Amino acid sequence: MISIMTAEIYLILSGKGGVGKTTVFSNLATSIAMLGKEVIIIDADLAMPNLGLVFGMLDPPITIHDVLAGSEPLEKAIYEGPNGLKFIPGGESIEGFQAADPSRMIDVLDNLKETVDYILIDAPVGLNEDIILLLPAVDHIIIISTPELISMADALRMLLIAKSADRIIDGAILNRTNVYDENSAIELLKKTMELKILAVIPDDINVHRAGLNKIPLVISNPDSPASIAIKKLAAQLIGVEFVPDTKKSGIIQKILGALGFNVNSNERPN
Repeated sequence: MISIMTAEIYLILSGKGGVGKTTVFSNLATSIAMLGKEVIIIDADLAMPNLGLVFGMLDPPITIHDVLAGSEPLEKAIYEGPNGLKFIPGGESIEGFQAADPSRMIDVLDNLKETVDYILIDAPVGLNEDIILLLPAVDHIIIISTPELISMADALRMLLIAKSADRIIDGAILNRTNVYDENSAIELLKKTMELKILAVIPDDINVHRAGLNKIPLVISNPDSPASIAIKKLAAQLIGVEFVPDTKKSGIIQKILGALGFNVNSNERPN
């Protein structure tokens, strides 16, 4: 008997720009793919698409805009990313934006949901009419916020709008935290907004470096603090135990041992 996939569809939202939504989103999708799942991510920010840039694609020939305009078939807008990840980028032209019909996104999801395990939708900032139309078609909604008061206030607005559409938000990702603001921000999200904290991602210089190199952080620097937090979230979402990758450290220990170092102290014996 052949089993038919039915994808879990996640909508990733933020109340304001600059919270690192696309960065977290793309690394989360990459992490899920690294765990052996079939994943496709869609850039649904039709006005300001950035997903292609994350994977080093500056000017994709066919995009979600073309599909939503009805000028190109869906399969031609799907590109291969790292670890078998697939992604559908957006286009940059004003003409493409004007021609795209957002209501066709439901058809896109219907065509994809039996081909992969997970679909992640990178939504535009805020909740516009196009995204509200998508709400009944998704299984999970996640909000990304930073510890800044304005960002969390916008997250609260997103929560209220989602509730008015009879949708429950699964929880929040608190991004770019530090030891000074993390605890107070978590308490505010939990008590004031009654949001479950799915992940706390620390501020990490490696995120910027990975962005410049156009390589997902979880690949370029898998042991960085932000990478570990994102990979833990990926494991949590698909229901598996997070297992740290010890292969890299094991290799380093073998090299140090061959050079005559005590691998437990990093000191060369006399």
